[in-house]
Amino acid sequence: MELFTANCLATDDKPLELSKLVIEEKCSVEKNTESNLALVNHGEKLWQENREKWVGDQSRQRKKPTKDQIISWSTTYEDLLSTHEPFTESIPLPEMVDFLVDIWYDEGLYD
Repeated sequence: MELFTANCLATDDKPLELSKLVIEEKCSVEKNTESNLALVNHGEKLWQENREKWVGDQSRQRKKPTKDQIISWSTTYEDLLSTHEPFTESIPLPEMVDFLVDIWYDEGLYD
């Protein structure tokens, strides 16, 4: 596989890390060609390592318990509009959208 030999030369305009990856890939390609193994995607490996640094270990993160809905299932549109006082706590957007879509379905405004 002489295809990668020109790319393996380290130059001043290439980052050192990229040059190392290209050299490792060349060696990996040569080894894999000899033993008929699948290619190793070094770019994906590097991406996965960086992603793990960004988001952390997902298995250790605690899952948030689901909260009860703020808007009661028996609340009507008029109940929400009849008062000028703010809600005791903020209403999450998905909950408000679900509420409005249900109202619109009931009134025939949403097809």
